[in-house]
Amino acid sequence: MKVLSLAISFLRERISRVALTTVATAAAVCMVIWVSSGYEALHQTYDDYADLALGRYELAIAPISAADTDFVAPEVLPQLRRDPAVRAVEPMWANRFGVRTDAASAGDGTFNPTASSGSPTRGPGTGPLARLPSMMFLALDSDVSPFDIIAGTWIDMSASTAPQVVLRQDVAAQRGLDIDDFITVELPRPGLNGESQLDLRVVGIVSAPALMGAEAVGIPMLTPSTGEAFIATPVAERIAGRSSQISLLGVAVNPDADITSFRFGWAPRLSGYATPLQFQEAFEIEEALDQASAAENVKLQTYAATGVAMLVAMLVIYCTLSMGVSERTRQYAILRAVVFTRRQIGWLILIEAFVLGTLGLVAGIAIGWMLLQIVESVFAGLLHHGVGFGANSLLLAGIAGIGGALLAAIVPAYRAIRVKPVDAMAPRQESVMEASIHWPLVTLAVILISVTPLLALVIPLHQTSIAWAMGIGFACAALGFILITPPTVILIDRWLSPIFSRVFRIDPKLVSSQITSNVWRAVGASLSLAFGLSLFIGIQVWGFTMLQAFIPGDWVPDAIVMMEPGLPPDRVAEFAALPDVDASRCLPLVVEQPRLAGDPTDSAARASVVRQDNVVIVGLDPLGAFGGETPLLKLEWTAGDPVAAVERMKQGHACVVPNHFLVEAGLEIGDTITLDPPRNAGQRCVYEIVGGVELPGWHWQTKLTGLRTRTHRAAALVFADYESVAEDFDLNSASHIWFSCDHDDAVDWTQLEQSAQTLVASLRSVEASPDGEAAGDVNVVPVQQIRDHLDGAARRWIWVTSCVPLTALLIACLGVLNVMLASVRARRWEFGVMRAIGITRSELTRAILVEGILIAFVAIVLSLGFGILSGWFGCVMAQHISFFGGLHPPLMIPWLPILGAITLVLLLGILSAAWPAVSIGRARPMELLQTGSETG
Repeated sequence: MKVLSLAISFLRERISRVALTTVATAAAVCMVIWVSSGYEALHQTYDDYADLALGRYELAIAPISAADTDFVAPEVLPQLRRDPAVRAVEPMWANRFGVRTDAASAGDGTFNPTASSGSPTRGPGTGPLARLPSMMFLALDSDVSPFDIIAGTWIDMSASTAPQVVLRQDVAAQRGLDIDDFITVELPRPGLNGESQLDLRVVGIVSAPALMGAEAVGIPMLTPSTGEAFIATPVAERIAGRSSQISLLGVAVNPDADITSFRFGWAPRLSGYATPLQFQEAFEIEEALDQASAAENVKLQTYAATGVAMLVAMLVIYCTLSMGVSERTRQYAILRAVVFTRRQIGWLILIEAFVLGTLGLVAGIAIGWMLLQIVESVFAGLLHHGVGFGANSLLLAGIAGIGGALLAAIVPAYRAIRVKPVDAMAPRQESVMEASIHWPLVTLAVILISVTPLLALVIPLHQTSIAWAMGIGFACAALGFILITPPTVILIDRWLSPIFSRVFRIDPKLVSSQITSNVWRAVGASLSLAFGLSLFIGIQVWGFTMLQAFIPGDWVPDAIVMMEPGLPPDRVAEFAALPDVDASRCLPLVVEQPRLAGDPTDSAARASVVRQDNVVIVGLDPLGAFGGETPLLKLEWTAGDPVAAVERMKQGHACVVPNHFLVEAGLEIGDTITLDPPRNAGQRCVYEIVGGVELPGWHWQTKLTGLRTRTHRAAALVFADYESVAEDFDLNSASHIWFSCDHDDAVDWTQLEQSAQTLVASLRSVEASPDGEAAGDVNVVPVQQIRDHLDGAARRWIWVTSCVPLTALLIACLGVLNVMLASVRARRWEFGVMRAIGITRSELTRAILVEGILIAFVAIVLSLGFGILSGWFGCVMAQHISFFGGLHPPLMIPWLPILGAITLVLLLGILSAAWPAVSIGRARPMELLQTGSETG
């Protein structure tokens, strides 16, 4: 009890120091609560996203061609059911039938889709609620609904009941249908008993999501939620007048199975059936998996924020405790001589740390909760997930506050218990380190820092050792920069103090040794600032370096035209004759996305953005694309040369591939790749590799221009001759035109698109509308639009991620302020003597400001070194473990945001020194001498 009382008394002696420490710790706790609340809110609403695909069926399988005449072979069903990773497989038959609806009054109110929108519009109509006089029906034999039932029941599969139907929620709402209403289905052909229609009673409503946007980018797909209505298979056979087929399979995977491994393990087998199949993950399922990934990323960000906050709290509390131990060395010695044991002295420091951490934790939780309530009330309409504040947030906040405080107490407690009773008789000395560079320490620091680039560039790494290598690399770099901090403080003081003495017009002797008078105090303050700044620089370097691999490079022509239904090659000259189009650099394209036979990238073992089981193959004129003085594609060739490649491509079935594809697949010039045409099952085609090129940004170039025609991702963008691709994949017309402009001035892309629409519409014999727009489906996508879209989105995410280190930097400023206050307080008698011998208030004030600037410069030097090294090292390691790795982008250092952060650190250094400087400048010499004597 006496230890507790004494600890509280020590804290009460320095109220301002305790207050600043509490505020800093509370801010760190608030940061954790803010991030973790976002994860809790996302976790609370995750069931909503599970309905997208992760409900009863995690995956869906359908024919690659997406043609109405292609169906899943029956033998696929038993083979899938034998797989130990599969929990259930349900066959489904998709049909579009004509319907008429006769909605009764909303009976018992179990489901009233018009409660908030007024009376529904019945039957086919116009306007925003317009709908076709037909519906997509999914027939199945399962006794369990594929989606959650929100009203009524699921279909009774017994043959004795009248025909029943279950509707998707949005369909019921749009058509004004409720439980016990009827849908009249028109039979395509009269039944055996002469019936021409069949009445289906609505027995249930399910919350299946509507599949939106797939057709907009040209990726046909069929998934369980494609169905607007669900019926029993015998009922569907009765309506269609023929035996059922399998349009798609819903696959439920065992909870302990790896979905990614299952998908990529089965993908080559699915493409080998008579009717090639694929997983329908492109939109609905991919969106659900992306949502799961987003939740996992937020979870990791929460843990990262907790770690950052704990380290920030540790540094701030460490500075406070360390200053207290330095100031009370004689008091600890007296206590040791009179009554206290070493253990009690240690407990004294731990209790101080615990009280500081608890005060910050309580204040941080209270402030964080109030901020969340304010944000929720003000921005309720904008917050998709709302806000969450639960046990997880409290646990992480406690780890950050209390954990950081207890870690901070280790070194000060060790220093305190080493105090001997005899130290009470000696004058109290500051723990001053000799202002000289210890070269063995510098050598050890350089060796530790060198480990990081050695791991990245020299030492061969295996897939199983990447995680260990990352941990060792980051740890060695961090420890190395910590060890090199004292020499950096000394060198900054030696080199910059004379410069600042001239800039601020101060006597060099007054500025000299400002931060080396107590090196460890300067080290603690510098590391506090460097922690947040180095994290910021590391994130910026990592983010912008990775971004370079995805922004379309200079090799991409100015624009690409997407056309539906396409344009015959002999009509492309008409497009090339349009204004702004360079006719010499305008080529028609045929595009397909076939599977790779044999999975050469080994995507089944570990899928990534460059390790997939398919490619995008583009057929074009090789001479116009790669030959001549002004080729359409200005590529950097890493293997082969354009002249030889063009000559070989003219002979047919030769291709040019990205360099990363050669690396991932272990291929070289002269090797071949085998492709499975989606429309010609079993008729595989072989292409010889005649060139390797750099294609930075091809992923987004293909994603936003409709070049990915089948699945969500591809291993490579492959170029081959037009005739071979058109023949192998049954492509009768050019679906795209790639072109550059004949000038560098601004182009009216809207006018050019309208002209292209008119050209395509002429093939359909459709007249242009009065406003000049034609009926053709044409879209012109400028490459700069893709670059701007990607760059803007990426910059927003990078800056969102950078908010945590910036917040840590602001919090660390309070710790630096604490250090500056303690430094000034310890030298009040010294400052009083200076004032007495003629040093002016202004000179003294400027000298203290210079001290803050010097500390900031030490933090900047450390942060630039560690931040750039860690960001680069993270990018190198990401090539081995990240899903988006494998492209090996060049190092990119975004100097503009880094210079902005450096300016912020300098400003924070000045602000941290401003209060102590002003307080000393305003004090009278006698006051400084008196108070300095009392504290000395």
